[in-house]
Amino acid sequence: MTLALSNRNRVVALVALLLAAGAALLIFNWMVSVKRTSAAPPPRKVIVARATIPARTTITAAMLRWASKPAAAVDPDAVDDPHLVIGALSLITIPADSTITASKIGHPEDAGLTVRLKHGLRAMAIAVDRVKDVAAAVHPGDYVDVVALQQQGNGLPPHAATIMRKVLVLAVGSSLETASTGTPPPDAGGVTTVTLAVTAHQADLLMLADNAATLRLALRSPDEPSSSAPTENLSFGSPNGGAPQPAQHAQPAPPAPPPAPVAAPRPIAAAPAHAAPARPASSMWIIEGDKLTGVERAGS
Repeated sequence: MTLALSNRNRVVALVALLLAAGAALLIFNWMVSVKRTSAAPPPRKVIVARATIPARTTITAAMLRWASKPAAAVDPDAVDDPHLVIGALSLITIPADSTITASKIGHPEDAGLTVRLKHGLRAMAIAVDRVKDVAAAVHPGDYVDVVALQQQGNGLPPHAATIMRKVLVLAVGSSLETASTGTPPPDAGGVTTVTLAVTAHQADLLMLADNAATLRLALRSPDEPSSSAPTENLSFGSPNGGAPQPAQHAQPAPPAPPPAPVAAPRPIAAAPAHAAPARPASSMWIIEGDKLTGVERAGS
């Protein structure tokens, strides 16, 4: 009788111990959750787009609504003052339920090409068609190479040269951005111009090449450095009446002749009273690529 009672007391004690441990674990988890809830910042009310707002659209109050989002998920430049948004211009396409930020809105003058040009660059447009702009696959923000195809005449084959590499596309037609779906619009085949960001020197070269050759664009990866391949030159004129000539490689200069022996100095003789003046030396210029070298030739 005494042994059975002792075993029963042990079982009761073990059950009580397990219940106490479970209660302690529940209390610990509750305290941790309370601490996490108190440490998290409260949600933040932000202004979002009620529906997709196309680019370069004047924003009205009907296009906006308030939304509560976790503070950690709100952009640092989110705008929470409706007076700063209503009447502003959407610089890019703002998807539905997207937070309105200062970088997405601006004034009408901010939507032009001038704000997209970096210092020292120029915006220049060239004529294209479905073939020249890679079947309408070129979008604003892409990088392209400019390839010029030149007819040489005199029975010579055409000459193709990549005159520019990794040039930023600013606009395709009148569009300054890529469609939000990533798919070109149905009338993309009717695009007639592509605007590129070029330096002042490249603008001159592009003007000459557009007048003397047929230009095409080659779409390239934005991760590939511009120095992966060198640019090539075109010849825009020749001595035979202006017909373009194929590019030629500069020939190495011949070795310099050995110096002439130094003669002994001679006494200076008095010049005759009516001596004829010496003929001035004539000059000859040698053009080697972009170098201009002058060579003097003594008169006879």
